[in-house]
Order: sequence, then structure tokens, then C-alpha cells
Amino acid sequence: MFETIFWNAFVTGIISACSMPLGSITSIFWQPRNRALAFLIAFGGGALLAALVIDLVGSAKEKGHLLELIIGSIIGSLFFSLVDHIVNKSGGFLRKPSTLLTYLTEQESLRFEKRITQLKRLSFFSNLPQHWRKKITQFFRVANYPKGFTLYRQGDLSESLYIIDAGRLDLLDPQAELMPLKHLNPNDVFGMLAFLTGCPHQTVAVVVEDCQLAVLTRTDLEELLEISPYFVQATLRYIQSQEVVDYLQKRQGLNQLEVKEWTHLATDYIQRERKILAAVPLEQKEAEFLHYARQIRRFDIFTYLPQSDLEEFAARLIYRNYQSGSLFFQPNELSDNLYFLHQGQVEIFYPIHFNKPSMVLSTGDSFGELAFITRSTHTVSAIAKTDVGLWVLRQQDFEELMYQSKSLVEAVKYYLDNPNLRDYLQKRQNFDSSKSSQWVKQALENMNAGRLIPSIKMMEDGLNKHKDAPMSIWLGLLMDGIPEALTIGAHMASHPISATLIAGVFIANYPEALSSSKGMKEQGFSIPRILIMWTSIMLLTGILSALGSVIFADAPDSAISFLESLAAGAMLTVIAQTMLPEAYAKGGSIVGLSTLLGFLSIVVIKSFE
Repeated sequence: MFETIFWNAFVTGIISACSMPLGSITSIFWQPRNRALAFLIAFGGGALLAALVIDLVGSAKEKGHLLELIIGSIIGSLFFSLVDHIVNKSGGFLRKPSTLLTYLTEQESLRFEKRITQLKRLSFFSNLPQHWRKKITQFFRVANYPKGFTLYRQGDLSESLYIIDAGRLDLLDPQAELMPLKHLNPNDVFGMLAFLTGCPHQTVAVVVEDCQLAVLTRTDLEELLEISPYFVQATLRYIQSQEVVDYLQKRQGLNQLEVKEWTHLATDYIQRERKILAAVPLEQKEAEFLHYARQIRRFDIFTYLPQSDLEEFAARLIYRNYQSGSLFFQPNELSDNLYFLHQGQVEIFYPIHFNKPSMVLSTGDSFGELAFITRSTHTVSAIAKTDVGLWVLRQQDFEELMYQSKSLVEAVKYYLDNPNLRDYLQKRQNFDSSKSSQWVKQALENMNAGRLIPSIKMMEDGLNKHKDAPMSIWLGLLMDGIPEALTIGAHMASHPISATLIAGVFIANYPEALSSSKGMKEQGFSIPRILIMWTSIMLLTGILSALGSVIFADAPDSAISFLESLAAGAMLTVIAQTMLPEAYAKGGSIVGLSTLLGFLSIVVIKSFE
């Protein structure tokens, strides 16, 4: 009798979980659209919900074990949430889209709260009402920069205000042979003086430890000035402060009369136009760039841009003159600028192992474009062959323009899907064909989702950061299956298992495996690896079900009810925390009906028992 229950529990556990490898196999041949996948996930969630209510919650209530039901459910929910959090921190959130969505939502919420705290500590924002600080927080975007990246140089146009979320950055002083002027750490703000006076930067900002920055752009600043009288007053107070006066005199070289005149004009300009008036304008030659833009070679993204977007692009460029022999970049330097030649010639030198002769560029050519667009290190040297005049576009300005212009995004997507780019990644950045395709795919997906193009270094660091992710993903999948496995075993130790419970678990497991397998493939997991992971979970579900039937063979009914309530609390948390949010994110309003249909399917099955 005992042996029969043991093997019955094992087989029942296998049956309930065999839909997992079945779902992963299906993902090989079928890539369902989001609404179809949402329907299946919500249907499975509804079916599992009905099975839990009928067979676990209802069973405990009928036995009069209400206290065990309440306490067990709460403990099960809290325990699942705690273990889920621990596993996710190690990369387990990658196991399925729902946990990834939850993780990203939590991270965004934490960033939001952190940003509000940061703004409270800044004198410029401290006097603003709380609801305006929250409003301003929504305007900040997040950008990541690797160690060694030069965020801006002396003379660069100031178009952004920065707050350090993570990492470290040094401000170097050109007036003191580029010695560190200030070491910046998390929560430090920088770039504010140049930003609010419209002046070129007079320091050099270099990332010394991979940085995550919160960035407020000039476009967003001016939008805030349009909608917030409080922000207008805060800006006016700041530009009239002694700190700004000292900065303009000591760093920008303005005399007292020039500062006074600018303050008067800037105050009027902010009140009237809701814009910042530049105290020290930069040479940009916008009209000349617009004349050349649509004929620029080697980076042909301007051909079909609307004129208004082209003008926004030209407004971000800085015009610079260089003497013959000037070095723009050399191999292994991180790319932070893109160059457009206006006058003169630049020679590109390839390292000896490339076996390529040097190339001379002239008016209308761009250079540094491939390293710039992939945010990687240069693989060639660029040297001015004659005196040259050119336009410079900084990486962060390009990123900000991408957020503002859909046409620019489409032009860049077209450029990314060029075979020349994959050839560059393989021959110059030493990517294999799979990795280069993966980078291009990730870049296009990021752009479709309104995020930044991933840098090569960030992609490699991301893989290293989550090098334990496969084990964490496996543990996460196992954790999701443990409650149902032990419940099956405990249930069978006292009485025959209900068909509705098995059906509910089976139906819920299929779309979960289908969706998760799709996500794991996108993370770079091979098909055999995915199948092995799901098959091992199925086998362990059978083993745990069998063990549960042994452990709880002589347990009193109250203990069985408590265990079932633990499992019910954990599985209800899975439904509410992962399954339904993912379904809604993919399918929207279809979730309500599909959840109901899943619930009713179990009710119908129950009626035939």
C-alpha cells in the first residue's frame, strides 16, 4: 500500500509537470504572438486559481481548519516572496518575462524614490513643492557609461544636468594640467553651472568606475519652465546667485559688467521665452552643416530626416578647428565622439595586423562612426593630415536626440541592419557571427522599446554580471514548482488526488514553460539546455511529490491542511505576482475573459468527477 502511494505520487507529479517540457518543445516550432501568449497565460492562471480554491482552500475550510488556512496561506505567500527576491538578485528574474517585468518595475520604483530623495538634498530643488519634485523626477532618464569614458571635455556644449546613481567620476581641471578638481560619488550632482548658464564646459568629466547617471536634458528643462512657475522662480534665483557670478568670472572669463548684463538679459529671457540664454555662445556653424548634411558619406542617416529634426541635430554639434598632425583617437580608446569633416583632410591608419593601407578622408566624410554607434573602443587611428575644421557630436547628445526624434531612430535602425556593421563586429571587435547577430538584435529591440543602444562593453559585462543566472533561473523554476509538488504528495498521503488539481497545475505549467522558453532563448540559452532545464524540473516535481507522500503519510489532517494552505498562498502569489501581470502586459483587456475561461474549465472538469 505504502509503495503504491509512493509511485502513484511520483507518476502524478510527472503528469502535472510534463506540460513544462511540452511547452518548451512547442517554443521551438511556434512563436505565438503576444496576445495569443497572453490568452494562454491568463487561461492557465485562471485554471490554477480555480483548482486552488476548490481543492486546497475549499478542502481546508470544509475540514474546519480555518486558522491553518489563514496562517498557512500568509506564511506561504511571504516565504515565496522572500525566496523569489533572493533568487532574482542573482539573475533568476531572467527565467521568464513576468519575473523580468516585475524586477524591472521594482527597479524603476526604487530609482523614482531615490531620485526624489536626491532632489530634496539639492538647494536648487529643495524649495519646490513635493508634487513638483515628483514631476521633475519623471523627466530624468537613466544612462550608463563604462570606465574610461569621457562624458565631456573643455569647450563642449552643456546640454545636460547629471546626478550619479552609481559608480564614480572625476572632474579634471584644464587650468591645472588636468589634475582632478573633484572626485564625484553616488548622489553627487555635476554640470549644473554650465547647464543653467548655457556655457561650454570648463572641466573634463571622466568615468573612473562604471557609472549610472540620471540625466536632465535642456529640452526637458525648458518644458519644465513652460509648465511650472515654481521651477521658473527657482531658476531665476539660481542664476542671480553669487555662485553663478563667481563661476562666470572665474571659469568663463566674463568681467563684472558682462555678468551683470547677462543676468539682466537671461532673467527677462526666462520670464518671456521660458528658455536659458547662453552666457558664452559656442561656434557651431549650423547653416553650413545643414548644407552638407544630406550628402555626408559613411554615416548616411540624414538623407530622409525631416528638416526640423535635422535642425535639432545641427544645434547639438560643436565646430572645432585642428592643426595638421592632431590625433583624434587611436586603437583601444573608448569612442565618445562622432566627427563630420567640413574642411581639410584626415588620414585613417589601420593596425599592421589588418593589412590595409591608410585611407584619406575629405569634406563631407564622417569618421569614428562604427565605434561610436556600437559604443565600443576604436580599432584605428585618425590623424589630421592638414589643418581641418569639423563638427563634433558627443555620445550623450546623440542619445538625447534619439529620445526626441522617431525619424532619427528609424534611420539608425536601418543603419544597424547593414551587413557592414556585422562585418565590423566580427573582423574588428572579434565577435563571432552569433554574438554579432545577438548584439544587433538587442540593439534593435532596445530601440523599439525606447531604450539606448547597448554598448559592446555593457553587453559583455551584463553576461559576466549574470554568469550565475542559469543556476538562479533553474532554482527559480524549481522554486515555482516545489509548492505544487509537495501538495500533490501530501494530498495523496491522506486521500486520492483530485483531477481538477492535476488539471489546473498541468494547464498553468504549459504557457509558463512556453513563455519562459521564449525568453530564455532571447537570453542566449541553447534549445538543448532549455529542454534539459524543464525536463529536470519535471523529474524533480515527481520526486518531490513522492517524498511528500512519504513525509506526510501519518500526518494529522490539520498538518495536511496547513501544508496545502502554504502551497495555496505561494501559488496564489505566483498567479498575482507573475502570471497575470505578464499576461496583461502582453495582451491587455483580453486577460479578463481568458482568466475567466480558465477558471470555468476547472469548474466543468470538477462537475465530471
